[in-house]
Amino acid sequence: MKEQGRIAATIPILVAILAVCLSLPARAGDELWLRLKSEPNMVVLMRHTHASGGNALAWDQSGACKGELVLSAKGKAHAKRIGARFAAHGIAPLSVSSPMCRCLQTAEIAFGGARIVDPELRQVADADAERVQAHNAKAQAILASHRGSTPIVFVSHRPNIDQLTMELLEDGDLLVGTINEAGEVEVQGKIVIAP
Repeated sequence: MKEQGRIAATIPILVAILAVCLSLPARAGDELWLRLKSEPNMVVLMRHTHASGGNALAWDQSGACKGELVLSAKGKAHAKRIGARFAAHGIAPLSVSSPMCRCLQTAEIAFGGARIVDPELRQVADADAERVQAHNAKAQAILASHRGSTPIVFVSHRPNIDQLTMELLEDGDLLVGTINEAGEVEVQGKIVIAP
């Protein structure tokens, strides 16, 4: 009987602990949104939303997206939700994007377009060390030169973000960080907006 009483007494404690644990990611996300709105030198590295239909490394410089991955209906809806979350928090970021269609489409739907687009920011194959170095130098230069009171959203690709931060992101994940004077990103946390 005493054992059953102890188990019964323990259940509410376990429920309370579980409730606190489940609320931690939401609180962490709330803190990150507040920091994006109020602190200088903030950046969000964001992988484009869900794309399909082409070759991941294909880039149609004409802008017609021929052969490229483009956003799916799911990706378009996800980008819209991401933009709505920024708007709900009163955050109007400076948008930087890879020139590849899936990133440009994500930036357009979520933020009304990208103010900065550069060919050096396109997806890099991990085996191409020279292009990786050129990408990282260009990305860090852009981030360093646009530090300030307006947060930056950098819409990019998984391998590119991994090279800059050592973090792997899923479609549409938001990796929040601070930018130092050299344009390097110190990761502060992640916001996940479900697709």
